[in-house]
Amino acid sequence: MRVVYIIILIAAVIVSVIFAVQNSAPITVAFFGWSATASMSLVLVLTLGAGILIGMLILVPSIWKRMRALSAQKKKTREFQKQQKEDETSSAPEAAQTENPSPEQNKGK
Repeated sequence: MRVVYIIILIAAVIVSVIFAVQNSAPITVAFFGWSATASMSLVLVLTLGAGILIGMLILVPSIWKRMRALSAQKKKTREFQKQQKEDETSSAPEAAQTENPSPEQNKGK
């Protein structure tokens, strides 16, 4: 499986290099009075990176909410398991007494 990842990584690097070579024409980007000149490939890669970052920041609240819900569920599960163990240990001696009556209880029979 690791070989597949390495092959995919090499292919992505080759495609990126070809993209950068074919889109090396300088362009000017203007934004709110600010302007910069850079190669088209650099502008596109920076724009892609900014889009990915913005998308991740938008997802943070929902991820945070799910992590908190999962943490609460894990806490409930631990408490339930602890209570279940306590119930099993407290009922074990009672079950042993009913299965094996003491000799004193057998005298009357």
